[in-house]
Amino acid sequence: MLRRGLLAAVVLLGAAALCRCTPSPSERPWTDTAPTACAAPRDASLTDVDPQDSPETPWRRHGDAKVRVVFETHALSDRYRQMVVRATEIWSASPCVEAVAADRCAAGDNCVRVVEQKADGRDTDGEFSGKDGKRYRHGGTITLYTALLDRNTDRGALATVVHEMGHALGLVHRLDPASVMNSHTDHLTNPIPDATDFANLAVIYGQES
Repeated sequence: MLRRGLLAAVVLLGAAALCRCTPSPSERPWTDTAPTACAAPRDASLTDVDPQDSPETPWRRHGDAKVRVVFETHALSDRYRQMVVRATEIWSASPCVEAVAADRCAAGDNCVRVVEQKADGRDTDGEFSGKDGKRYRHGGTITLYTALLDRNTDRGALATVVHEMGHALGLVHRLDPASVMNSHTDHLTNPIPDATDFANLAVIYGQES
């Protein structure tokens, strides 16, 4: 019995390791939480945004094509590289954006670097800094502060990555405390954006001209 119990424990631990960053069924970005088209009325406005937050700058959209943004992962450890890959899959459920994880950006890409920094003593686990022109975003950097993130659960750390990627894509903070785009996220935060987040992306990138 002891050997059987030990073997079962080993199998369970191995399965848990293989399932890192795999969402539960309630945390998958099914299309019922995202608009089916990147379109919004001309007078549409963002919903549930924090009026105290600084605005983000959008990327330029060309015609009806999705806005493609590449997130560069070569500077990341395996844990956070996996989370960036997962976060790009999550945000790409939007009909407005195609988020792509790549080792390095290619020439001409809309490129966001993702880097790690230890940063003991900071009270934030991540931040995004955009490189913006007068109208459009041209690049940016997501910094993951591992002194805090290394102590967080995979769910909580993934919520941070999804949150900062949302800023990189043009979203601001939400007032809803349950939203992954709220200014505060932790291990209880659902890392999957809700219908409002996807609708806000449609307002940013799909307003009628």
